Amino acid sequence: MATPLRLVMWIVWCGAMGWLWWAHWMSTGPALTACALGLVLFAWPFSTARRRRSGELRYVEMAKHPIS
Repeated sequence: MATPLRLVMWIVWCGAMGWLWWAHWMSTGPALTACALGLVLFAWPFSTARRRRSGELRYVEMAKHPIS
C-alpha cells in the first residue's frame, strides 16, 4: 500500500476516533490510544514496503545467471 494512502487512512481513522470522543461514546484515553494504534497499523511503513523497486537484474558472479 502506498504511503500517502496509509496517511489518508490514518487521518480518517483519527477523525473517526475524534468524532466518537466528541459524541461521548469514547473517553480521552481510549481515543488517543486508538489513534496511536491506527498510526502503527496504517501509517507506519513496514519492511515489505521498503523493497527494492528497480527493474535491474542482479547476476551471480561466476555463472552470470539472473537471480531476480
